[in-house]
Amino acid sequence: MRKLLTALMLLPVLIAGALYAPTAQAEGVVFLTRHAEKSLDVPGDAAPLLAVGNDRARTLARMLVDAGIGELVTTDALRSRQTGAPFAELTGLQPQVMTREEEVAYAARLRQAPDAKDRLIVGHTRNIPRILEALGVPNGGQVKLDPDTDYDNLFVIQMYPDRPASMIRLRYQIAKPN
Repeated sequence: MRKLLTALMLLPVLIAGALYAPTAQAEGVVFLTRHAEKSLDVPGDAAPLLAVGNDRARTLARMLVDAGIGELVTTDALRSRQTGAPFAELTGLQPQVMTREEEVAYAARLRQAPDAKDRLIVGHTRNIPRILEALGVPNGGQVKLDPDTDYDNLFVIQMYPDRPASMIRLRYQIAKPN
C-alpha cells in the first residue's frame, strides 16, 4: 500500500517533467534562396545578373551578414555565384561551388547528418523544391516557384536530428540606397 501511495504521489511530478521537458534539440539552419534576376540575353549558365539582380544580391548579403552563417554554397552557374558574392565579401566565407545535382546531394547529406552549422545555399527555380525535399521539409518537393518572378524568396529551414525539418518561406524587397 505504501508503494502504491508513493507512486501516486510521484505521478504528478513525472507528468509535469514529461510535459515541460525540452523538445528535440535543433541543429543548424539552412537559408535557401534562388539566384537573383538574370540577363535573358545570354543563354545557359553564363547568364550574368542584371543590375537589379546585383542590388538584390547586396540586399540579401546585408540581411544575412549577422545571422551566424558559417558556410556558403552556390551552383557553378554565373548568376548563382554572383548572387552569393556580396555575402562572401561581407563575411569572408569562401563559397563552395557545386553543380545543381551536387547541391541536391549535399542537402541529402545534411539531412542524414545534421550539424549545428548555419548555411546559405543559392539555388535555382527547379532545384529548390528538390533541395527542400532532400532536407526533409514536409511537402518541400511541392513548393512552386515562378521562373519569371520569384526572385525574392528566402526559405529558412530548421534542421532536427530526430524529426522532419521545419520551414518558413519569406519574401524580401530590394533595399533602397540611403
